[in-house]
Amino acid sequence: MIDVSIGAVGAAVIAGLVSVLGLIIAKEQKISEFRQAWIDELRKCLVSYLVNINAISDGVRMKKAGAVTDQSVMISSYKALNEASHGIKLRINADEKPAKNLIKTMLEFEMIAEENSDLMPDKIREIEVRFLKCAKKLLKFEWERVKRGEKTFIWTKWIVIGVTIVMVAYFVYLAFHYVGSVEVEAKRSYISLSHPI
Repeated sequence: MIDVSIGAVGAAVIAGLVSVLGLIIAKEQKISEFRQAWIDELRKCLVSYLVNINAISDGVRMKKAGAVTDQSVMISSYKALNEASHGIKLRINADEKPAKNLIKTMLEFEMIAEENSDLMPDKIREIEVRFLKCAKKLLKFEWERVKRGEKTFIWTKWIVIGVTIVMVAYFVYLAFHYVGSVEVEAKRSYISLSHPI
């Protein structure tokens, strides 16, 4: 009777752990999918930022060379640059080191852009290289976070592993204890049958 109840309790506990683990994994998988979509949107904003900085720089260079440039193109490039800049800043955590470095290079671009005439290709190349390097580090940092999983998933995984180890150890203990008690009982029965009083 005790064996059946221990087995039933053990099975119920294992079933409960498996269902809780399944729910947590499903939730964390969905969060990882959302985070990946967020990274893709961040990548688009980073590309748009660089494309529009270069478009404005080319417009300034052509204007200095005396070529007639359409101001509406420059205005639309500035608008797209501002949109990309805000999109980047809203998607990153400014407290993390990779994000801080990226924002620093964006500020360098903004300082040059204050004087439109300074926004020449030769002046932005060095900043552009640093911006790309910082953007790659930030994207890698975020990708590693997606690969690793959310904190809830990591903690749950280790808790479930710990609980499973404890349960297996407990059941092994019970099995040896039960086998040992059965052997002792069998010996007692044998002795009492062999040597009747």
